Amino acid sequence: MSRAAKLAASMRSLAELYDRYAPRLYAIALRITDDRDAAADALESAFVALSRNDDVGDPVAYLVRAVRDDALGRQTRPASAPVVVSAPSARTMVEDAWYKGMTVNDLATRYGISEAKAREMLCDGMAELRVQFSAGTK
Repeated sequence: MSRAAKLAASMRSLAELYDRYAPRLYAIALRITDDRDAAADALESAFVALSRNDDVGDPVAYLVRAVRDDALGRQTRPASAPVVVSAPSARTMVEDAWYKGMTVNDLATRYGISEAKAREMLCDGMAELRVQFSAGTK
């Protein structure tokens, strides 16, 4: 296959990935940044990075991680503490870790619990998420 043919095939597969996953990836970036322009920039950056990387095993996983990492770097809203901190749940732990980039230490501080308890709740939330994914529910 000629170099031009390889490039054309690569561009087609990148366009197919974009058509299929861009809306979901944009939603992730928007949830993290709360800024439409920053979310669009994070999405663009992820696809550009993918197009320059030939050694990607799972392009969808690569894009999710790249969008998340880039969006976290572009967050425009400060991580504010709520006026009244609600009791933490496994779900809120996972959401805070994923969407806000919070560490176990950050979670423990925010919710006033030990790091061991925060880690346990985060693990419980991830286990619950795995069960929901395997069952095909959201």
